[in-house]
Amino acid sequence: MATNQLRWIKNLLGAPEPCIMKGKFGAGSSQSIKRGEILELTGNTNTEWVPIDGDFAMDSNIAIANEEIKSGDRAGYYGIIVPRPGDVFEYTLASAGDTAVGQALYYSSSEKVTTSGTNIIGYAQGQDHYPQMQGHLADDASGDAGTTIKSASTVKMTFRKAVSYWSAFQV
Repeated sequence: MATNQLRWIKNLLGAPEPCIMKGKFGAGSSQSIKRGEILELTGNTNTEWVPIDGDFAMDSNIAIANEEIKSGDRAGYYGIIVPRPGDVFEYTLASAGDTAVGQALYYSSSEKVTTSGTNIIGYAQGQDHYPQMQGHLADDASGDAGTTIKSASTVKMTFRKAVSYWSAFQV
């Protein structure tokens, strides 16, 4: 079940807040849209935002809902977060795993990503689930921190620039 969540964590390049723009939504959506859902630009000749619904070759048409839009709301413009280079978001993994930094991520649902698929939507970031730093054996008598990355049910990720609506504005 979809839940309202602010998915933006930080920007690796120093931006203090996400890039929020206005996105056009149709009237009386057949399903409500929760804050934090991954959206695709589609419907009525690629002019309206809807929850992403497939693993396809995305091209400048991915954004994140910045507010809840309820079934029956008026057609119009509502807030979307446009992923920029360096923006880090947190999403649920379709199945828990030991994702390493840089691992390719794919669409699973509008609020989940997975580590297998056809079209890469983004890449894993963050080392929160990595083991502790290893002490140098000659200098540190502490225990062995090991090399195993812990399994996690969420992943911090960046979106590929090519899939983000951001790339539609780049010259």
